[in-house]
Amino acid sequence: MKWKLRIPMMLFVFGLISGIHQYFPYIIIFQESDILRSIQYLGTLGIIFFVLEKSGIHEKKVNITFGLALIATGFLADYLTSY
Repeated sequence: MKWKLRIPMMLFVFGLISGIHQYFPYIIIFQESDILRSIQYLGTLGIIFFVLEKSGIHEKKVNITFGLALIATGFLADYLTSY
């Protein structure tokens, strides 16, 4: 069974970027305001999703096992980097 890579890649990116922002808090440009931190997080997600859409990676079809493994990797990246 084949599955478009759009949803698994989106969930993977959410988990990975969340994990990176938690594990490396000094990469956040705006340290003084929670609203600006949120805007930076959403901006990072937006840029990554834009690049993935324009490059056509989201349209590729993959095996459902690979898609589930990608989702699990994103959740693990977020879970293992949370304090």
